[in-house]
This record gives sequence, structure tokens and C-alpha cells, in this order.
Amino acid sequence: MSQLRVAVIGAGNLGRIHTRLLAENNNVQLVAVADPNPTALQSIEKQFSVIAVSDFRSLIGQIDAAVVATPTRFHHQVAGELLDHGIHTLIEKPVADCVSDAQDLVNRARRTNSVVQVGHVEQFNPTFAEALSKIGQPKFIQASRMSGYTFRSTDIGVVYDLMIHDIDLVNSMMPGSVVETRAVGMSVFGQNEDMAQARLQFDCGAVANLTASRCSFTPERSMQIFGTDGFAQIDFTQSKVTLVEVPSWIRNRELDFFHLSLEQQAFVRETLFENVLKKREIEVPRSNAILDEHQDWIAAIKAGRDPKVSIEQGTASLEIAKSVLDALNTHRWERNNLATTGPLTNLPWSEAGDSIPVELAPRPTFGRKAA
Repeated sequence: MSQLRVAVIGAGNLGRIHTRLLAENNNVQLVAVADPNPTALQSIEKQFSVIAVSDFRSLIGQIDAAVVATPTRFHHQVAGELLDHGIHTLIEKPVADCVSDAQDLVNRARRTNSVVQVGHVEQFNPTFAEALSKIGQPKFIQASRMSGYTFRSTDIGVVYDLMIHDIDLVNSMMPGSVVETRAVGMSVFGQNEDMAQARLQFDCGAVANLTASRCSFTPERSMQIFGTDGFAQIDFTQSKVTLVEVPSWIRNRELDFFHLSLEQQAFVRETLFENVLKKREIEVPRSNAILDEHQDWIAAIKAGRDPKVSIEQGTASLEIAKSVLDALNTHRWERNNLATTGPLTNLPWSEAGDSIPVELAPRPTFGRKAA
């Protein structure tokens, strides 16, 4: 197979990123971008000098593969039609907005032998691989993923929008399955949760605490992993890993720390992270994770193998995310008040009577007579 004929479906923010990178990729021929919004089409056609069409179906027969970067609620419909025609797909995360639709896409991909990559792009972040290689088997994970409000992905809540990245990373570390999920969340602007916290218990005994917010005043993408051989703190944004490796003589309890002399105790206190639990910071070379994702997907298509993040893996992550939503939506904030169940907590601030800022106040309707 020579150059793959590829299309991008969806001309939003992520669609533009995919379009730019594919237009520069010598391994593919970017055939077109599809989006029903004429304004978006005109903009992307002008910016990238690429053919733009309103209906992705018109490209069937002209393409070998496609990136599905539509809003989540359209993933099943669009990707399903592509897969039925044997078109390889890269589906942005989450793979679908319900587990049954995701499983249907799994079946369609298998039926037509199509290669599907799911856009859990943090799997291609080199800081994650660096951390995992040093700490042994993960046992306890804490992750925070915070951003300001961007008005993107408003058709889904923060669990499917942001937390699912960390759900996928955590699930890929574990040899077992999730056996218990607890979660809470709150909505700020709409019906979906904008902040969430989840605790996942795996049948292997490992535990993960995940926090996500898209209404945060401090952006953050971090993860702490406590493993059998050490500890790693990942700063995904700064591409930095802080490692503390636990030597075997500590793991094997070869020294009784509680019967040290006063001088020995002082030495441990003063040089704990220099001589006992040695700490080091690693600056990991940055890479373009979406570009690496493209390269893996293209290589998988040409080799007829599974990509790094298969549709089965994407579906498994969605199943866990759904368990988080189920727990979140049934969490009762007051023992005897069903109205305070789930993310719409009816918190006191909704009754505070604060006025809407003038800049955001509804504009008057002109041309209508007063009643």
C-alpha cells in the first residue's frame, strides 16, 4: 500500500489539528474535510487549501481511512457507516456516548476487518512510558486533570471529556478489572457535570483516585503513581517526571528503622531523598502526541495489526467511565432529599440572587410590541 487516502470528518478545534498534521504527513494523501457547517468549511478550506464537503458520505469510495472528530453524539453514526464500507478510522475519545454503541462499532470493525484507533492521546505521551518503566507494578494512583471552561465538548460532561484520559491510562496499567466505583460530581453551567472525583477499585487490589474539572482557575495535568518499586509524579504539561526509587534493602525490610541511633535517625531525616529514597527529576523530550498517534494508526493499517489504542481498549475505558457516571448520578447529597441527587445539587448559590453581568445579560428583542 502506498499513500493512504484520508479524510477528516469534523472541522472543529480537534478536526483542524488533525487536518494540519495530516496535510503535512508524506505517508497520506489528505483527500478532503467534511462538516455540515458551511462557515467551518469555508474557513478550513481557506486555511489549509483542502477540498471541503458537507456530507462525509460523498467521500466513500474515494478514501481508505478517516479521522472522526465530530461531537461525541455523532461518533456512532459516522464511524459506523465508515466501518461498514471497510474504511479504517481514528475515532476521537470517547469512542461513543454509550457502551452499546461502542460495542456495536467493535462488531462492525471486526466484520469488515477495519483498523480502529481511539484518540486516547495521552498513551503517546512519553512521560507516561518513562514513569511506568521505573516503578514496578502500580498499586495506588492519583490523577488531576483541570482546565478552564472552553465551551468545547459541551454535549458531554467532564467524565467523558477529560477524566476518560486518566481512566484509560489507569486501566491500561492494571492486570485486572474494576470491581467498585464511587464518584461525586457537580454541574456549574449546564445539565452535565463540570467537576468530578472518582475512586476506582480493581480486583488486583489497586486503587485509583481521579479528579477532573473544566471550571478550574488553575490548569493541571498530573498523575502520581505508587508502585511496588517506587513512586513517580508525572507533569504531563511540563513533560517532567519526578522519580523516587525504593531500594531492595528497604523493600525487603533489611534494616529496622525504628531501632536506629539518634545520629542515624538524624542522617535519615536530613538526607532522606539523597541517600535513602533517592529522588531524581527527568526532563522528557517533548513530542507531538497526535502526530505519533497518526503514525501508529497508519503503520497499523499498513501492517494489518491492532493500533496502540484499539477500539476494544477504548470501549473498556468507556465502560469504566459509564460506571463513574452511574455512581455520580446516584450520589445523594442529603439523606432524605432526592432533589439533591447527582450533579445538579441545588446548592444555595442558585438562590443567592446575584445579578447577571451586563455583558452577558439577554439582549432585548426588537420589533416586538410591549404587552
